Amino acid sequence: MTSLLAILGIFFFIFTFGGIALYVIFVLAFYRIAVNAGIQNPWLAFIPIIQLYILAKIIKSLQISGYEIPNLEFVLPGATIVVLVLGNVPVIGSLLSVANYILVLFALNKLYRIYNPNQAVLYTVLSIFALPVPFIFLSIKDLKAIE
Repeated sequence: MTSLLAILGIFFFIFTFGGIALYVIFVLAFYRIAVNAGIQNPWLAFIPIIQLYILAKIIKSLQISGYEIPNLEFVLPGATIVVLVLGNVPVIGSLLSVANYILVLFALNKLYRIYNPNQAVLYTVLSIFALPVPFIFLSIKDLKAIE
């Protein structure tokens, strides 16, 4: 039993510090993208839900099936807050979570198209798995906007 607890402790240690390391890579790269884009208060990239506000300010607009989402800088973080509040409601929470996830993927795709349009589809597919996102941001942090 002791060895099992030791193994679980090692996994906990690895995942905790690995997650922290990935988060630090992500926010530093995202901060750099925000600075390069001329966003006011780029330090907001360090605050989890507010990061979506910064993302919306960078991409400026988002069209999904010909419909442009108004006030994107409030919709992206607002949708996430709604998911956090209603996420435990059985069916509605699941549907809202999926819808928000897809909305964020569309926003990421727009960001990728702005900075590296040739790789945007690949980056978006990789972003489905979340783990590559910090490294994708790291790869585009010093690129100039194309769109």
